[in-house]
Amino acid sequence: MDFGSRRSLRFVPAALAAGLLCSLGLQAQPVGGDPIAVSYAQTYRVPVSEAQRRMARVPAIAQLEQRLQRELPEAFAGLYIEHLPSYRVVVRFTKTPKALLARYTKDPVFVAQLAPRPLELLRGAQEELAAQLSSSGVAFESGVDVKASQVNLFVLDTATAAKRLSGLMAVADYIKLHKVPALMTPTAIVGGNQVDGSTQRCTTGFNVFNATRELGVITAGHCDNALTYIGSPNATLAFQSEQNGGSLDLQWNKQSGGTPQEQSNQIKLVGGPQATMDITSQTTSANLPLGTTVCKMGITTNYTCGEVADKNAQAMYAGSVGTYIRVHNASNQVMTAAGDSGGPVFGTNTAYGLVHGRGGTGTPTHNDLYFMPVDHFSAIGVTLLKEKFALTSIPNVSGPHNVSFQAQVFFQGVPKFPVQRKTKIVSCAMGWTCSDYNGTYTTSSTSPLTFNYKCNVTGSNPTSTFVWSTTLVGADGVATNAIQHTSTCTSTTVAGAAKAGGEGGAPSITIEP
Repeated sequence: MDFGSRRSLRFVPAALAAGLLCSLGLQAQPVGGDPIAVSYAQTYRVPVSEAQRRMARVPAIAQLEQRLQRELPEAFAGLYIEHLPSYRVVVRFTKTPKALLARYTKDPVFVAQLAPRPLELLRGAQEELAAQLSSSGVAFESGVDVKASQVNLFVLDTATAAKRLSGLMAVADYIKLHKVPALMTPTAIVGGNQVDGSTQRCTTGFNVFNATRELGVITAGHCDNALTYIGSPNATLAFQSEQNGGSLDLQWNKQSGGTPQEQSNQIKLVGGPQATMDITSQTTSANLPLGTTVCKMGITTNYTCGEVADKNAQAMYAGSVGTYIRVHNASNQVMTAAGDSGGPVFGTNTAYGLVHGRGGTGTPTHNDLYFMPVDHFSAIGVTLLKEKFALTSIPNVSGPHNVSFQAQVFFQGVPKFPVQRKTKIVSCAMGWTCSDYNGTYTTSSTSPLTFNYKCNVTGSNPTSTFVWSTTLVGADGVATNAIQHTSTCTSTTVAGAAKAGGEGGAPSITIEP
């Protein structure tokens, strides 16, 4: 593919509708599957049901980790999930490990180990070395190795780093210094000549919306700010805001002009066990224990999976110290490469974050994925889109003749306004005049939307019930499912009222607006 010959950024999709702006016409696949469990089963040669059972343990493991960090900061030395030769969770303490673990769980999957120092001490040392090196302008990358109970420091110039950290390293012999030929780098392709700011190729992440419920797509902050989404058809994106430095690497864009395109809550899985997956939740970094299975999608390396190897991977990024999560594949497969930046990182139906970069060339982490957790989406004022636009209910209602009474239309998702309501008559009461009625909601609103019925009657008329079918259609052309609902006009006598209804005085039911 020739990138230099195009004047616009090739902003190729990582997600269908939720990480995409439009449908790509993929072959239909089962919705709601578990591609993460399938990938885990293939990697560790266990049945999918066993993979799902193991993965279902992760929330409880994360809760235990958080509790130990909070209640035993001087003794807790970290925990991690082991997948081979058997599945277990190793929990480390600086003293009486079996006794301390027994206070919190009797589950045999948890195994206690003795460690030389607490996790809190390692993190404190890591923060101190980051502060000293960044203030001296020394480029570095660091990580916490819970298994070895040490802090690994990677630098281009060991002599300079050792000199700057001489005092700290004299009292912290668990800081291990490593010389490397390169450091962690973002994974965008730098093209030929810069044209209208379009120098990089990136991947879309997830669909998001802001406080005013405007829909958009999120990607890496280090990608260009003038983007063209390459799809069917292409779409020009309008940059909204970004944070690009330290622990933050994200931006979001809205569609700008052209034919409005669908935005939903699915991501595309090229090369995965299924074509797409719904994203219905998000999981913060605190709930990702070491060893958690993580997958990502990128336009270069497509669908890849690995395990969380370090939740405290630090490096200088855009002038500030940043902390990212590092993911390693058990077979040392390349997890991410140039062009994958901004792509979605996820578990089963849940968003974990965005692709930031990979390890430096020639380093042990060169094939690893570094990602920015979903915790930081709020830094640019956006929220993950977790539901597709659909109707959930329209309660049946009733009201007296010649008086307006309200109906409510409950929906999920974030539709693009203005939204059109199409209400069709399914069953009209005998002797009444009925019609289809459409309405338009111009102002962005949360659920429910409303409209009013009115039963136009002269004199006495029996109670009558009507059956309707309603659909909502967003400004992007996305239509919801149809829901049938009823309205009942209750019997009443109105003396001297003006004649209502159609020709011949037949009563009528109307909808406003």
